[in-house]
Amino acid sequence: MIIDGLSLKFVRWASRRISIIGSGPSGFYTAYRLLNKSPEPIHVTIWEKLPIPYGLSRYGVAPDHPEVKNCEDTFSECAETFGEGRDGRKFSFVGGVRVGSDELPLQQLLKQEDAVILAYGCQSSRALNIPGEDASGVFSSRDFVNWYNGHPDFANDKRFTDFDWSQVRRVGIIGHGNVALDITRVLMTNRLDDIWHPTDISKLAIDKLKQAPIQQVKMIARRDFLHSKFTNRELRELWEIERFGVRGKINAKYFHPGLFTDAQLKDRPFKRRVEMCQEYLTPFDQRTKKNYKKHGPPPVEHSHWELDYLKTPLEIKTNDQGRIESLQLCENELTSENRVKQLPNSELNYKIDLLITSLGYKGQPMPEFKQLAVKWLGNRIASDRGRVLSTQDKPIQRLYAAGWISKGSQGVIAATMQDSFDVADQNIGSAPNAKRIGNVVQFYKSLPQGPAPAVKPTGLIARYKARYFDGENASGKPLWHLALSILVMGYSLEYYFHLRHSKNGEHH
Repeated sequence: MIIDGLSLKFVRWASRRISIIGSGPSGFYTAYRLLNKSPEPIHVTIWEKLPIPYGLSRYGVAPDHPEVKNCEDTFSECAETFGEGRDGRKFSFVGGVRVGSDELPLQQLLKQEDAVILAYGCQSSRALNIPGEDASGVFSSRDFVNWYNGHPDFANDKRFTDFDWSQVRRVGIIGHGNVALDITRVLMTNRLDDIWHPTDISKLAIDKLKQAPIQQVKMIARRDFLHSKFTNRELRELWEIERFGVRGKINAKYFHPGLFTDAQLKDRPFKRRVEMCQEYLTPFDQRTKKNYKKHGPPPVEHSHWELDYLKTPLEIKTNDQGRIESLQLCENELTSENRVKQLPNSELNYKIDLLITSLGYKGQPMPEFKQLAVKWLGNRIASDRGRVLSTQDKPIQRLYAAGWISKGSQGVIAATMQDSFDVADQNIGSAPNAKRIGNVVQFYKSLPQGPAPAVKPTGLIARYKARYFDGENASGKPLWHLALSILVMGYSLEYYFHLRHSKNGEHH
């Protein structure tokens, strides 16, 4: 090859090096975009504190939602394609390393890389901040979901494994997002092996959950139905478990056909949500749409879930063993400015055996943020089009952020993907020497590739050498030619001297 060795050394020198912290959807989508779109040689490394990748898509998604986890196939394909290097683009994954600690300080990474992208997500939960929140039987949704998904940090957490699940009949969940609905579905179908056996739910967790004779799950929100955060897909999945004898309920005070204005119903997703609830709240034989009757008449109800609205938790009451036994709340109303107002003298008490707070996740700053003057907004990094901002609202050189740690814990995976693509695009071609490197790369590409073209020999000796000595033509024939030449020459000399001797004899 003419330039193979030289070009390989050049690619290693010229490659732009980018490190991504976190291997969840935002981290992998950023890497995917960089590797597939970068016009220059690039080496992307993803750093993950756990030994294995995938983050939220692996441990934060309902086990029976494999289609949501399909992004993992894309990530695996990306790693396989670029793991050994391809067209000057290379991918590396390093697990079991906590960036921002003594293992690998963030500042060290910033010095050795052309760019560092923070994509480590939101790793803690919002709290109620009310008395009794530390009681036994009170869990955050993040911890609970990580536990039943087998997260290494939670799979054997004694808060769950030592908890007496056989006493759980009434469950309260604070929050009305998709996570709250998924948890409700897991709890209400906890004894249905047909649903959970084919999934990757933790066997230890589902065996514990099976011990709970759950009769009721009440999802509690501070606002009204109009402000529910769940999507129609998750809501439909919850309604459809009526085919197992689990019914859904909403108090008519918070949901009825005349409660919503024409302007509100112009929003198509919301209109479908209202229709869905109206149909499923109607007795089966009185439903008007076939779509809500596809599973046939449901069996007799043995348990139910409920969407509860306009309530604010005030205090968690415990028994003598420090275990939750009830939740004290008050009623709310929404003001004309759309603010929540707690109503006086409206306190009520719910008997609760298990309480899960699903108030959303929040990010945590790295220890070095203060030294680097990274601006922190309470639960996320301040950024502008992916560029991390300093406390002076100026971009910090070579430091970027993508996903929830930049935008907050909101949106589905598709929204995370688009944000990650945008951050990657900020990095593509943004290196100071990108144009120079690109020109040199084009020069190398213009050079002839592969073996040098054969040169046709001229002259008798050159042709003989090419035929019997060079490359694959080398053989032992020249030895035979030499022996034959010596034999012929010897015979010729002998014959010559013989003739000469004969002529000399005739003259005498």
